[in-house]
Amino acid sequence: MCNINTAEVAYRKKAMWFGIILSVVIFAVLLLLGASWWLGAIFLFIPVYIGAIGYLQVRNRFCVSYGSKGQQNADESGESAQAVTDNEAIAADKTKTRRMNIQALGITLAVLLIASAALYVA
Repeated sequence: MCNINTAEVAYRKKAMWFGIILSVVIFAVLLLLGASWWLGAIFLFIPVYIGAIGYLQVRNRFCVSYGSKGQQNADESGESAQAVTDNEAIAADKTKTRRMNIQALGITLAVLLIASAALYVA
């Protein structure tokens, strides 16, 4: 199931890299400052989540925002999102959206656990 075109995938790939790079920079700064583990968890949560959800959207060619709104932009010549009219497809998209958000949260928590442990030990 795909709800975004190549241009949309490229946009999400940029967001993914932004989240990953920002996470690494923030982690390095926290490590250099000798910040506490809980401070790392607070400052890293959002950028790590952005990187994780971006990765999942690129891998699945699926936008969670479009999926939650019942929209899609899978047509390669499409410039904007259009409404999905099939109720079964809308329900499937919402299920996939929930699953991807849970997966991104799991990835985020795993990364935060590792980063917090590194900050605790340092």
